[in-house]
Amino acid sequence: METILFIETTKSGSSREALRAAARLGYRTVLLTERMSFIEQQDEFAEVAQMIHLEDLTEERIRISISQLQKQRDIIKTIISFVDPFVSLAAQLANEYCGAEISVEALKIMEDKAATRKELKQNKATPTFDIIEPTVDMEQLIYKDYKYPIIVKSALSKASKDVYVVENKVEMKKIIKKMMKQDPDQKIILEEYLDGPQYLVEVLVHNEKSTIVAIVQQDITQTIKFIVTGYAVELDVEGELYQKLVQAVESIIKDLNITNAACHLECRYVNGEWKLIEMNPRIAGGAMNRMIEEAFCIHLVEETIKLYLGIEPNLTRKYEKSIYTHYITIGSCGYLLKVIGEQKATAQPGVKEVYIKPRKGTILMPALSMGHRYGYVIASGDTPEEAKINAVKAASHIKFYLEPL
Repeated sequence: METILFIETTKSGSSREALRAAARLGYRTVLLTERMSFIEQQDEFAEVAQMIHLEDLTEERIRISISQLQKQRDIIKTIISFVDPFVSLAAQLANEYCGAEISVEALKIMEDKAATRKELKQNKATPTFDIIEPTVDMEQLIYKDYKYPIIVKSALSKASKDVYVVENKVEMKKIIKKMMKQDPDQKIILEEYLDGPQYLVEVLVHNEKSTIVAIVQQDITQTIKFIVTGYAVELDVEGELYQKLVQAVESIIKDLNITNAACHLECRYVNGEWKLIEMNPRIAGGAMNRMIEEAFCIHLVEETIKLYLGIEPNLTRKYEKSIYTHYITIGSCGYLLKVIGEQKATAQPGVKEVYIKPRKGTILMPALSMGHRYGYVIASGDTPEEAKINAVKAASHIKFYLEPL
């Protein structure tokens, strides 16, 4: 049977919706996962025909699994991942085993923030940056002339983990020492602090033609870390603003030599110019696929699967609706006892989806990364403002009851 092989998933969000999309397209879906909890919950993955547990998703073990699937007469049509850090590896294997033509080298660069900065060093969308090697002499580093505040981040940071804004040399030295202690081999990036509205830009590139599928303004809460707590799908971006964004995106795509790939960029508009915060080799996770589906009737993970299958994606908008997603965070730590208000939230005007992530007994905490967002509400409205009001109001009905640690 014609099979699509997926390398890892999350319990919900874009990667899970990709599994469902593949099954809906009529393919046999096989999932390789490191997570034993998924094996134990296989009955909750109705869209997965076969789930295979590997202790480590190494290239060697994945190749053995591919060989075993071929022996059982699976016709593997493509191999794909929507989960870091397996995106480029899946594309490499898809090219090799299935004749796909995905831009593997570009995906590899995007998986490493230091490599991305170096590759785009001459691009005007790149902010001022410095890369700190693991062998750095800390005493020499603090005498460099940096402008504060400055952003300090790990080259392999994901979901806002290990991303800090520091105000002076003392703070910078403290944070870098902490990060080096956690992982002595990592590279650390110092970037200029950019002040301006932040947007997430979903892009699909097919046969060298790049299409901006969606532009989503991000509402950011900054406490200890930068946490995105709101997403507003933009329907009408101002003419000059949009043209400058198209130019910036196309120049980045060209510099990375991307011919076939999905990716998303996080950008800030600063002093009349677009600046690249970071770039990732896949659709954004969480509610992003659902947001784009509700806003434009485009199922982006399905179209990405088509790209990997060598089928031309259909990115035509069927309609346009104002959509806002509000993410739920909490202010204290504890064991989750119960959650109330889901049904009431679902019944509110404009609400399209309510999702609560944690199960009873899970330890919850204030948001130190995107992974500490514990649910979301997607809502529509006649205007962007109304969509946001509907989402935030609905989310206010949801209450988490905790047992203190």
